[in-house]
Amino acid sequence: MTARQPQHHPHPETLMSHVAGTLPNAISCVVACHASLCRQCADQIRWLGMLGGIMLKNVDADADDHVFKDDAAAHWSADMLPPRKLLHDPAPKIDDPLLPRPLARHLGIGGDDVPWRKVVKGVRQHWVKLPKGSGQIRLLRLAPGKELLEHTHTGMELTMVLQGIYGDHSGEYQRGDVIEWEEGSVHQPHASLGEEECVCLIGSENIPHYSRLVARLLRPIIGF
Repeated sequence: MTARQPQHHPHPETLMSHVAGTLPNAISCVVACHASLCRQCADQIRWLGMLGGIMLKNVDADADDHVFKDDAAAHWSADMLPPRKLLHDPAPKIDDPLLPRPLARHLGIGGDDVPWRKVVKGVRQHWVKLPKGSGQIRLLRLAPGKELLEHTHTGMELTMVLQGIYGDHSGEYQRGDVIEWEEGSVHQPHASLGEEECVCLIGSENIPHYSRLVARLLRPIIGF
């Protein structure tokens, strides 16, 4: 049976920034995880990379940047091959029914081994370690029907659904789907009713601002 392909994707400009290396690590990680499950975005990322390599080859390098240019040109030496031919991953495969391959490789564990920490009833999470200044990324697990507190984003945020159904005022999303939020966006996410828990991967530039005073006071304690 063919796996469902994601129906909601990062914005085109986000894919371009991912290829250019200008996204915070946390955001870029979510894009990479999405692309590992989405043929459409994987192809777009490869084409954008090939175009970037071609452009670099046609730029006159200054004395200070010739090393970077030569390295980039070598990386895209096969830039005229179709994108599908470039999707081969020489690294050992880590296939997990929950975690996308880039995340499983980074963590070195499968979904069954994630050390979840309880936040409140029906909500568990696990923070993924990243270098300082890379943004924040975490795995969030919600019981069916659980609703989170309303909050405002203070920077860019990408949420990718790994299991179950995630929803808010913008609609409902399933495995592989990505919801992109910009600074100033306000929403109140929830897990849809049913028997299956909802698991999401969330990459954020900054800590969100919660509308309720009690949430803002408790956030440093519960780490949410």
